[in-house]
Amino acid sequence: MVESDKIRKKESSAGELFHIPIFYRLMVSMLFVAAIPILLLSIVAVGGTQAIIAVLGIEGTIVLITLITITGIFICSYYLSRIIARPIVQLSQIADDLSRGVITEPDLPVARNDEIGKLSRAFSKMVNTYRLLDTLAQDQPPGGSRGYSKE
Repeated sequence: MVESDKIRKKESSAGELFHIPIFYRLMVSMLFVAAIPILLLSIVAVGGTQAIIAVLGIEGTIVLITLITITGIFICSYYLSRIIARPIVQLSQIADDLSRGVITEPDLPVARNDEIGKLSRAFSKMVNTYRLLDTLAQDQPPGGSRGYSKE
């Protein structure tokens, strides 16, 4: 059994939810953001907002629709930026620690099945290899001898 299959089985047995790749999340959110103004304008066109137009006027209704659309865009943008940026920031912090020689157990979002999850798994493997090489280097006798005798 391949190691990635073991990881997936371990994740699925832990009760993790299915993770949608970032590309599809972005695509759906952009379609949602693009659909908001169309839906709001269709409500205005159908006449369901006669009371709003009567109270606010056409200019006020347009301003209200614009504010609702901009608010929706900001909420979606904030949510997406948090989803995408948090694991990348964690990877960056761990890489900074490694560059200073601090080798700790990485706390990475390995449970994801998207591109960031793949990057996190590869980064964890790299940290483990680095830790193994560091341990082997510390076990080395002084002078760098590897058991070879100078004759």
